[in-house]
Amino acid sequence: MRHHPLRLIILIAVLLPLIYACASRSQSSYYATEVGEAMATEDVRIISSRLVKIEGLDESGRPGWGTAVGATVAGATAYGITESDNPAGIAITIIALVGGAIAGQFIEEKAKSSLGVEYILRKENGDKIAVVQAIEDESERLPSGSYASLIRGSRGYVRVIPQ
Repeated sequence: MRHHPLRLIILIAVLLPLIYACASRSQSSYYATEVGEAMATEDVRIISSRLVKIEGLDESGRPGWGTAVGATVAGATAYGITESDNPAGIAITIIALVGGAIAGQFIEEKAKSSLGVEYILRKENGDKIAVVQAIEDESERLPSGSYASLIRGSRGYVRVIPQ
């Protein structure tokens, strides 16, 4: 069978965006774009807090390089092994491409997962809200019953910091 690397490249270029499409900051870290920005603050009381695991997708909430690399490596490997452009070879390549994307995303998420805390907060007007934010270790967790400040950035980022 004759190899057609251009077909593989086209196949990956078509499927990768489809795979990609299917798929809070901590109290002490800020994005560079937030530096010098005036942020709204509000006094709140912590009703409850619990530790949570934050799965590691990027800021946009979409899979990143792990998905792309996994799909590319698995798809290219399957194509190289099957050495065929017949329907069965193409099907195997597509299956490997999807499987590689899933495996790459899983590895990336595990590498980027972090410890977090979920706060249930009562605002001064009596409304309750929930906020999840990353923490470095359990000592950063603010206790239930304590007072805190809620900081809101213009891009939607929210932080809970001790008063």
